Amino acid sequence: MTYYPDQRFASEYAVIRREVMLPELATGTIRITEGKKVDVRDVAAQGVMPSRHIIIDAMDILGLRKPEELLGLMQVEPGDTVEDQDVLAGKNPKRGKRVFAPVRGIVARVDNGRIILQEMPEILNLEAGVRGRVVRVEPGRGLVIEASGGQIQGVWGNNRRVISVMRMEPDGGLKNIESDDLDLRYKGVVVITQNTLTMRSFEVMHDRNLVGIIAPSMDVSLMDIALNSTGAIFLTEGFGDMRMSRALFTLFEKFNEQQITLDAYMPGRWENRYPEIVINRTTREESPPRRPNPLLALRSTMTIRVSREPYAGQTAKVVEIPKLPVQLDNGLRVLCAKVELSTGEVVFVPLSNIEILGR
Repeated sequence: MTYYPDQRFASEYAVIRREVMLPELATGTIRITEGKKVDVRDVAAQGVMPSRHIIIDAMDILGLRKPEELLGLMQVEPGDTVEDQDVLAGKNPKRGKRVFAPVRGIVARVDNGRIILQEMPEILNLEAGVRGRVVRVEPGRGLVIEASGGQIQGVWGNNRRVISVMRMEPDGGLKNIESDDLDLRYKGVVVITQNTLTMRSFEVMHDRNLVGIIAPSMDVSLMDIALNSTGAIFLTEGFGDMRMSRALFTLFEKFNEQQITLDAYMPGRWENRYPEIVINRTTREESPPRRPNPLLALRSTMTIRVSREPYAGQTAKVVEIPKLPVQLDNGLRVLCAKVELSTGEVVFVPLSNIEILGR
């Protein structure tokens, strides 16, 4: 039996294909043609997200008996642009019962005791994020770019995307990043830490103006804080208290002080897409970049990562792939691989708990 596990790529130099696509509901324009070279910060796709209409029951808020009474209390007119919390209606714009705008928008209509507000449309300018060549254009949607550089995929992200310099944490960890205004080494950069994120980590990111943190893991109780953070959070191992593998940390060390595109994508339940880091290489390599093989079968001597407990996050080398199911300590009989962990311990791991570290 041939088994094709999930892959997470961690490559120093590989061919990378990136899709830069507008959301499905957006209407847009793609001004870049196929075959054109693009740089990291080039705008690859421009679009507009449709704006929603918000209906405000002003008659009820002001306690009016008849819809026409609202017309004499309006502080704005149809067509006016208003900011969030601007006064829309009320006898006195500074006190008493008033109607406030819940968002920035345009007053569309006043009808039957209601104020209809059209929210300002969201303008989208999507950057290429990589340095490469456009290999396909989808009119009105986006394009596909082929580039070469380093590629490291993670396990979880908080749906933020930044382009910045990547820098190793100082001795002693994130908490030792100085707050002195004269020390600007970490301002506006993405910091790599070998330690599990804590509440203090998010405080440091905010106080020291970090734009992102790459870490092995964090407690699941911090998820809401991470999702509401303005900076990008990228986990290489997952939730819990796990250390970053030495092989992965060594790869990050090679790219220290280099510009990266950190796409801390948060994959949906049924999506086979990972958050990832692209290192935009500027130097020419003697050997051509590797082209990833998405259909890589599990085989002996292959380096893998264990994705679930009790060995979650550990790297291992495949020793043998038994043809018959193996009985585990919990009593279940499942198809397994016999692997040697980085600690030297040899164990059986269910095939469903294995990821290939694509290189």
